[in-house]
Amino acid sequence: MSLSFYEKVVKALKQGKRLAIVTVIHSSGSTPRKEGALMAVLEGGDLLDSIGGGALEALVVDDAKRLLLSGGSIVKEYHLKEGNEPECTGMICGGRVRVHLQVEIPPERLLIFGAGHVGAALAALTPALGFATTVLDDREKFLEAARFPESVELRRMGPGFSGELPPVDASTYVAIVTRCHRTDLEALRRVLESSAGYIGLIGSRRKVRLILECLRAEGFPESRLSGLRAPIGIPIGACTPEEIAVSIAGEMIQLRRGSVAPRSAALPVGLPRSAERHRRSKP
Repeated sequence: MSLSFYEKVVKALKQGKRLAIVTVIHSSGSTPRKEGALMAVLEGGDLLDSIGGGALEALVVDDAKRLLLSGGSIVKEYHLKEGNEPECTGMICGGRVRVHLQVEIPPERLLIFGAGHVGAALAALTPALGFATTVLDDREKFLEAARFPESVELRRMGPGFSGELPPVDASTYVAIVTRCHRTDLEALRRVLESSAGYIGLIGSRRKVRLILECLRAEGFPESRLSGLRAPIGIPIGACTPEEIAVSIAGEMIQLRRGSVAPRSAALPVGLPRSAERHRRSKP
C-alpha cells in the first residue's frame, strides 16, 4: 500500500475533483509494473503516480477518461504486443496486464457560516454523514481546532465574511448559523447567487421576513430567494444546539435522498419559542 498515493487522492477529492483509481490486479510476462501498482486519473487528464508510462498507460488513461463520464468500475486487460486487437498496446514487451478502474467522486461539500454553538454542533455531526465540512467565521477564538473534529476545515474570514470562499457548485450545501441577523445577512449575500444546491438560514419568522425584504430591495431575484430554506432544518421541536444540528442534518439528508421537494422561503415557519430564546442567547 502506498500511503502517499492515498493522501494525494484524498487531497484531490477534498478539492472537489472527480477521479478514477487504476489498480494493476494481475500481470504476466514482461510488464512495466506488477500487481498492486496504482495510479489516479483526474478529470482533465492530470495523473497521480504512474503504472509505467508509455503506450500501456496512454490506453489506460483513455479508458479512465471514458469511465469518468459514466461512473462505476470496470476490469480491462491489455496485451503488451503489436496487433490490431483493441487490447493490444503496440508494445513489444510481450506481457499482459489486467487493471481495475474505479471512479471516485468527491464528497458533498458543506459550508457552515458561523462557528458558534450551533455551527460547532453541526460540524461535529456531518463528517460521519459523508460531508466534507468547512466552518467559516470572522472570529479567530471561535475557530480553535480543539472545538472541531480533525477532518473539519476551519477558515478565518474577514469583516462581512469577506475573503476567498471554498469552491461552491450544485452539490454544495450551505448552512448559515452565525451570531446575529447582520452577519447572517452578510454570509447569505456571499452565497445566494452561487450554484449551491442547498442554502439554509437559521432564525425566527420575523428575522427571516426582514432579511428577505432586505434582499428583495437589493435586487436579488425571487427565483433564488424561493429556494432558501429558512428557518433551516426539519421541524422536530429542536431546542439545544445539538438538536438543531440534527434537524439541519436531517433536512440535508432529505435533499440528498430526494425525499422532499425544494421548500419555498416565502412563508417561513418560525423556530419553537424555546429554540428562538436559545438562538438569541448563544453566539
